[in-house]
Amino acid sequence: MWGRRRARREQEDENLEAVEQTLGSTDGTHEALEELVTATVKEVEAVQALLGGRDGVPVDAIRRQLEPAVSTLGDLQDVARQYLENRERAVAELSNGIDAALPWLEVLVEQAKGMAEAGEELAGMAESLAFLRERTERLRGDLVPLRERVHAAVRAAQGELQAAQGAGGWYGWQADLAALGDRLTALEEGRVIPTSEHKVSDHYRDLERDVAALRDTMAQAVR
Repeated sequence: MWGRRRARREQEDENLEAVEQTLGSTDGTHEALEELVTATVKEVEAVQALLGGRDGVPVDAIRRQLEPAVSTLGDLQDVARQYLENRERAVAELSNGIDAALPWLEVLVEQAKGMAEAGEELAGMAESLAFLRERTERLRGDLVPLRERVHAAVRAAQGELQAAQGAGGWYGWQADLAALGDRLTALEEGRVIPTSEHKVSDHYRDLERDVAALRDTMAQAVR
């Protein structure tokens, strides 16, 4: 009988050790996912901090690129929270024996597999966000000389329009310049959606060319 009791205790110890190993493994996966979520949130916030400066950065286009990451992060935060709830239930059931806790441990193992897969996807997403941040920072710098030239051209056109007041075609020029000003505002606020064929810098160059054309028209008419 003593031998059977000892064997039973040893089996219970082995079972408990197996449970601890399972929890340690699933906890490690959960913690790794939490770290990735935190890192990805920081990348999203870093990109968002670059938006809204009225500096020509395509805000609308970049926010659209952030939407999948924001949605995924929300889902994964729910997954992490659900894991903690299930873990608490598994630990509570241990007081009723290994058999009572086993179904919940199986749930945790399945969740850990899903979290590991999500972690791989999230790691790639964080890299993409870092690239987007770096590209956005570079774009802000590249746009500075273009923006300065366009702003200077618009200011010059406004002065020339005022000086030409009373000339034939003046009201048409006023409307044209207002439309050009609206285009500049849209560009500055980032509401223009660039494409691979027509980048933000191309939009600024187009606007600079059109302002120059209007100035030429006004200059020729008032000679």
